[in-house]
Amino acid sequence: MKLKRLLIATLLLALCVTAFTACTGDTPQDTSQDGSYDFTVGILSGANIPAFELGTPGFRNRLTELMESAGLTVRFEYRNAGGDAAMSTTISNTFAAQNVDLIFSLGTSASQRALPVATAAGIPLVFGIITDPVGAGLVSDISTGASSALPMETQIDLLEELLGSELNGDNRVAFLYTTDEDNSVASLGRLQAVAPEGTIVPFGIPANGLGQLTQLFINIAADPSIRAIYIPQDNQITGNMQMVQNLNHNQDADRRLPVVVADLPIVANGALASLSVDFAANGAAAADIAFNILMNGTWPATFYSPTAASLSLYINQTEADAIDFIIPAALVSRANRTF
Repeated sequence: MKLKRLLIATLLLALCVTAFTACTGDTPQDTSQDGSYDFTVGILSGANIPAFELGTPGFRNRLTELMESAGLTVRFEYRNAGGDAAMSTTISNTFAAQNVDLIFSLGTSASQRALPVATAAGIPLVFGIITDPVGAGLVSDISTGASSALPMETQIDLLEELLGSELNGDNRVAFLYTTDEDNSVASLGRLQAVAPEGTIVPFGIPANGLGQLTQLFINIAADPSIRAIYIPQDNQITGNMQMVQNLNHNQDADRRLPVVVADLPIVANGALASLSVDFAANGAAAADIAFNILMNGTWPATFYSPTAASLSLYINQTEADAIDFIIPAALVSRANRTF
């Protein structure tokens, strides 16, 4: 495995790299005054979504901090694939040609595209913000990272507290997801495994199937036993939260349901609540792993996973007012952020 260790104070190896401008306008961060660096890290973001936009600086800032504390410098080459899987492969190949020391990839699809390139080049791959790294085939002798898989018991607790009742045949939850999104399918199985049987009801659309959401909301509204909607870390649906919110608001007044999401940033876009991962902290956790790999060749026994204690609670009181839903006072008082 290619891991550069350079002598500090007397000798610096000039790294000739091509600077890239990210699709989002972000630029590589320079941490050395004379343009020489001890390490170069390629950052591959799979899409322009809030989770990745928080995870990237979380990773970059933490790794810079760790390197500076060790008297070292690190340069970042950032690229965003914009949701294009083929572009993720192209970017990964570019990083390999640049001879970067490590690749940090955000998202399942981008990481899956980066892994064979990293393996062929002998470059460590550290991933972030992935719900099911094992199921996605991303844990190997050259790849590890930080999962964003939620402890699902916490999601059931949040739903039951919001509804003021245990989930049962009369209090069920619609699970809104993309059927060919691996993360979403894994989340459905994990949530159903900890919920009372039959209380998590799947409502799925295929990729590029947003046109089917209207009918799904009609079906959800027609079932009086469904009292809430849950959306996992599903890029297609959360990326169209305004559409989801409008469809929910267009239902009869008594069928406008609380929407709970697995992505904290989506609460500001119209969801009602989320108890989830701080994505900047997820990126920082990946940086801790990357630092140990780069400095010592030390790999964690397993990838990082969030715990219940590490989750944050966001509440959207404006949305609650819009659908005439009363959020329990105890939840509001515990919220880390309220909109």
